[in-house]
Amino acid sequence: MKRLVIFVFLLLSRGAIGQISNLDFNGVPARVTPYSGVDGSPYLFPDWGKASVATSNGGVKENVPFRFDIHTNELEVVNEAGNNIILDKNYLEYVVLERPISQIAQSTSPGLLPQLLFKKGFEILPGVSETDLVNVLEEGERYTLVRRFYSDLVTPPKNSYAPTAGKMFVFVENYYLIDPNGDVSSIKPKTNAVLKELDPRDLEKAKQLIKEQKLDLGREDHLVAFFQELNK
Repeated sequence: MKRLVIFVFLLLSRGAIGQISNLDFNGVPARVTPYSGVDGSPYLFPDWGKASVATSNGGVKENVPFRFDIHTNELEVVNEAGNNIILDKNYLEYVVLERPISQIAQSTSPGLLPQLLFKKGFEILPGVSETDLVNVLEEGERYTLVRRFYSDLVTPPKNSYAPTAGKMFVFVENYYLIDPNGDVSSIKPKTNAVLKELDPRDLEKAKQLIKEQKLDLGREDHLVAFFQELNK
């Protein structure tokens, strides 16, 4: 976990020299939400949060108010003029989203990461375009572990309590493991499921890591630490 925090700090500091406060955002005015009358939420987090945004010109803007619409994969932010805009992802290098403290405190799942790194360029994943933002948990020479968040808009079947079928958002979270050959495997964040997808040459080392460090690969922090070690 400590290594992950250092990793994110290095990412943030890489472009943080210079015109941080005067960084201009490229984007379009945010649209009025088209989701009226739809149950659930299209956003990764229900409330506005804070993000660090790095652009392709090397600038980094911190503490940017954001909402991430994972149905459309659009990042809505508030610029310095106080306007809500949707960022043009062609100008983005990466973003780091802060997970709400309340979500961490109230979660029944231990080990949630306080910050989530998102990058584009993972169009090899199913349903992902070249500009879509994907949560990168670990990126290395042997293994790259990423996660795709998606809010699927579905129409549930009619029932006796709903005379007309409405629409609702269903939260989807998929993990993918990418090997050096670019082959993609969909995995479950469970110890046995992860072990099945590893290169057989790494199995002995992997099992030893899990035993010695008492890792539970169902935890985000343990899963990240595990692949960091395998990438060494």
